[in-house]
Amino acid sequence: MSAIEWVEKEEKIEESTAMRKLMKIGFETYMGNLYKQGKVSLRQAARFLNVSLPEAMDLFLDLGIKGNLDASDVLKSIERFS
Repeated sequence: MSAIEWVEKEEKIEESTAMRKLMKIGFETYMGNLYKQGKVSLRQAARFLNVSLPEAMDLFLDLGIKGNLDASDVLKSIERFS
């Protein structure tokens, strides 16, 4: 059974709706990975996903992506403003 058929039956939705749902989830995951790798900013990811910054942060947290900064990045930023 294909993924689309499985989602159709599991969620009792039409094929086109299942396809859109899987594409949306895939794109969210893709953008989350780009954000995690530092290839896009949170603002860019939110814009591409057509959501607000808080919604993008929540989405990425749900995907297990906490951010793309480590402690050394934070310390460097603090030093610049000190």
